Order: sequence, then C-alpha cells, then structure tokens
Amino acid sequence: MRWKGRAKGVLDRALTILVSSIFFGMAVLTILLVILRYVFNSSVPGGPEALRFAFIYTTFLGAAVLIGSRDHIAIHLATRKMPRPLQRAVAAFGNLAVAALHVYFIILSLPWIATSGGNLAEELKIPLVYIQIALPIGCGLASLYSLSNAVDALFDRTWATNEEPE
Repeated sequence: MRWKGRAKGVLDRALTILVSSIFFGMAVLTILLVILRYVFNSSVPGGPEALRFAFIYTTFLGAAVLIGSRDHIAIHLATRKMPRPLQRAVAAFGNLAVAALHVYFIILSLPWIATSGGNLAEELKIPLVYIQIALPIGCGLASLYSLSNAVDALFDRTWATNEEPE
C-alpha cells in the first residue's frame, strides 16, 4: 500500500501544479483581455477561445483532483449515524459508483471525439480533439481516484470520513 500512497502523492502534486498553472494563466489572460478591450479598444486574437479551452481543462482535471483529496461534495447526514464498518461500506460503494459513472462517460466520449475531434477551433485553428480529450483524461483520473478511495475505505486502518465535527 505504500507504493499506492507515493504514486498518488506524485500524481496529486503534478495535477495540482498543472491545474494551478492553467488557472493562473487564465487569470493573467483575463486581465490582459479586459485591459486591452477597455483601455486600448483591442483584443488578443483567440483569447476568449483559449480561456474557454483552459476552463474546460481546469474543470475536468480539477474535478479529478478534488475526488482524489475527497474534497468534493458529500452529505454525511445519514452516514455519520451509522456504525463505522457500515460507513466504510457505504463510502466504498459510493466511490465505486462514481468510478463506474466516469468510465461510462469515457465510453460515451470516445465516439463523440472520433466524430467531431477533427474539426478545427474557430479562432485558434487547432483540432478540437486536443480540447475534447480533456473529458476522457479527467474522467479516467477521477475513476482511478475513486477506485483508490474505495480501496482506502475498505482496507486502510486510518481511513476517516472528511466530515465536519458536530
């Protein structure tokens, strides 16, 4: 299990740095676009489209990061009253359901990407496959994190829910 923790830590750090960098770039580009528009009555060609594409990546990769850190939305109203073994089972089942849902999204996304991925973005003229691939990448990472969380819920002795104390 130690190797899993180390691999997860490396992946967590890499994804957090990547998402943070993209988000920082989005902030800089947004400020630049606003200044150019309202001060110089100009713009960066493809700027709004680049922002939209960056937002797509931060959404899918950021969602995977939050699932990995178990900081996504959760409602513990019913589970906090359950015995600990049942809490673990419910958490494992929930994570397995999330993993299955993300695998289903991957399966649905592949024909869509194959059909429309060759089209070019309007302004940047890059193939849309480079943008659309964010969906299966993010969903793949989210499913791996969900499976890892399910294994932790069942077998990690230090497992605890991320709920707030009463």
